[in-house]
Amino acid sequence: MVHEIMADELEELIHSKKIVIVDFSATWCGPCKNLGTILETKVIPTIEGDEDIEIVKIDIDQNKEFAKDLQVMSVPTVMFFLEGKRLVFQTEKGPQDRIVGLFPQMDQILLNVIENLKNMPEGSAPTGSEGIPEESCADETSCEEMNSEENSDSEELTPAEEDQ
Repeated sequence: MVHEIMADELEELIHSKKIVIVDFSATWCGPCKNLGTILETKVIPTIEGDEDIEIVKIDIDQNKEFAKDLQVMSVPTVMFFLEGKRLVFQTEKGPQDRIVGLFPQMDQILLNVIENLKNMPEGSAPTGSEGIPEESCADETSCEEMNSEENSDSEELTPAEEDQ
């Protein structure tokens, strides 16, 4: 089961598990709900019983400052932590530390990343994209754009740096 946590709980969690996957979402976000279903029905059953892996959800509306600090500007956004450190994958488009949006075969994308991380020797870092879709930073399928009219009164997260 995907547990919802608050930002202050993440630090302890990433140091207690080998692999932590964080799903940044919002209750008003349709694709976030779809990702939640994918995690619950296809990803969690595959990793169930593996004590080294934890998948958690952080609601950006309840953790606005934390989301802003991590430059989570669209949801769903998925980040990966390995041995207490946020992963940065080297892709053809440059370094990427997240998957932004919902993609076809998202379950397979996540399972491929998990499998690659599980098989990685301790202390090493990923050298390739390890299953991260190249278009993952193109926010075309993100909730921010899809729900901008519906939630025009909600506070918008802004990037700390323009080049993200």
